[in-house]
Amino acid sequence: MKTLVIDGGTTNLRVFLLDASGEMLSSARAEGGVRHTALDGHNGRLRKLLHDCIERVLAETGTSVPEIGRCIAYGMITSSMGLLEIPHLAAPASAEALHEGMRRASFPDVAPFEIEFIPGVRNFAGAVDTGNCSGMDMMRGEETESVGLYRLLAPEGDALFVLPGSHNKFVHMGAGGEILGCMTSISGELLDSVTHHTILADAVKGSFCSAETYDAGMAKAGALECLRSGLGRASFAGRILNTLGHEDAAKIQSWLLGAVLCEDARALRAFVKDAAPVVYVAGKPPLQQAFIDVLDVLGLPGAHPVAPDITARMGIAGALAIAELS
Repeated sequence: MKTLVIDGGTTNLRVFLLDASGEMLSSARAEGGVRHTALDGHNGRLRKLLHDCIERVLAETGTSVPEIGRCIAYGMITSSMGLLEIPHLAAPASAEALHEGMRRASFPDVAPFEIEFIPGVRNFAGAVDTGNCSGMDMMRGEETESVGLYRLLAPEGDALFVLPGSHNKFVHMGAGGEILGCMTSISGELLDSVTHHTILADAVKGSFCSAETYDAGMAKAGALECLRSGLGRASFAGRILNTLGHEDAAKIQSWLLGAVLCEDARALRAFVKDAAPVVYVAGKPPLQQAFIDVLDVLGLPGAHPVAPDITARMGIAGALAIAELS
């Protein structure tokens, strides 16, 4: 039997068709997630795009409906703006606990078979207020990726996974592969805002640094300046370096990236407290390397880059593990 895995995020939707051994047969992607539900006021677009993606992978492989043994979904698709809202599980949460928390539902306009949904995870149960919100966080999707990443990497002892994106996620995994908690930052959005919507736009030419132009020395210097004087001042210092120091836009792009990531690294040190987990950084260049460089500057050296093929596979691996198909 074949398996469908759905990764329903905030802005994108991906569907993977796997054979009985878990190897990918086909995939489909659409630019449409729960963000559009928020904008539209209903999830009609999400349902239509998901239906189309499923139809596409089935048609491309000549797969009939009876050949689909399981359809597993994870991510923001389990939020109030997705298809089926499921409450977050409280950490610590193992793959077995996530399996127990899965829910099934039918959506005939989306697929002619049941869909099984994996719940998200929050840091602890109970009420949240100003006294404890700093220790609270939540995720939908990264819990599945983290379970998969832990299985694929097989680290010894605690591990901390850095999952970059518009919302950077940091997931602390216990020695048994259970999720101990997570931390979220909107650094990606902050970098986008500063790059495109502030006076820094001219200094960086309205662009981010690329893998080819990334300058580790400038990123580390930007992080150190942020550590000394805060993000607002460090950001403006990028304009000073461009205007009076005659540094080109590519250099300032790396400076700004380092400054923004510095705030994440500072928060990360507080998040892990006295623990000393092995750090693994996923993501694409240059963001992956920039994270490793900035963590080194702030006293968290030795972070390991996650290979691109493992990053690409972690969500699928996690979904199969939680569904007890691997």
